[in-house]
Amino acid sequence: MNNSKIAIIDGGRLEVNRAFLPLLESNGLATFKALMSHPGHAVAKCAIKERNTVRLDLETESGEKRAFFLKRYTLPKIRERLKAYLRLRRPAPGAGQEWHAMWIFLQLGLPGPVPVAWGQDGESSLVLSEGVSHVMRLSEWAERNFGEGSHRNTQAISAKHRIIEEVANIVARMHAEGLHHQDLYLCHFLCGSEQDGLPLTLIDLQRVERYRRLPRRWQVKDLAQLHFSSAQYLTRQDIQRFWKTYNSVYHSRRGMIPLWHSVLRKSERIRRHTLKHGL
Repeated sequence: MNNSKIAIIDGGRLEVNRAFLPLLESNGLATFKALMSHPGHAVAKCAIKERNTVRLDLETESGEKRAFFLKRYTLPKIRERLKAYLRLRRPAPGAGQEWHAMWIFLQLGLPGPVPVAWGQDGESSLVLSEGVSHVMRLSEWAERNFGEGSHRNTQAISAKHRIIEEVANIVARMHAEGLHHQDLYLCHFLCGSEQDGLPLTLIDLQRVERYRRLPRRWQVKDLAQLHFSSAQYLTRQDIQRFWKTYNSVYHSRRGMIPLWHSVLRKSERIRRHTLKHGL
């Protein structure tokens, strides 16, 4: 990330995107403690007990309200961390990983949340991002236009084609840069409009990792998660459209057919796991 764009304040406990520092100061939120204790508005019940997310409506100099999202983390208990290590799994990531991922997305021109602030003090951490202007999740758009009982009109079909190409482009660019999302489900794409769904924004970057060259297993996992969450809305031609765009941006060294077969197998394992655990 570009350090010239970041201000380190509050005794090193808080890093702030300089473009948003005056706004945080005018709202009395330029310290780690102020952000960590702000009540905000709960947006969803999180499945991870060490993390909660709230919406902040901050007032600008002109008096208008702007939405921001604040994620607050506490370090898992030692027992939970030991269990994760014994199972060869990493503990739940903290706020710092998402902060760095948002900057990477911003610098690469990938559509993600704009990073505003990150802080850590002891076992607690937080990350603040600018609210994304959207009307619905892509999973909701797909269900409304292509779910059971939908009309599937010509306009919606044309919009779906554009969305498929845009999703393929985003994912391929991400993979070409060695980025692995880890939660690449349809619900983590936000739609900018109700009609054609565009532009799209990819959210929930807290588990994103970067490699010099993306390992094939992580490429397969991302693509399988995407396939699992979208297959019911896609035709064979839609899938071909996706792969044509994806391959034009990020070409698989081992060929697309072996990759596609690996994605299908992984997608089926995700389906069985989801059914078994009632997710």
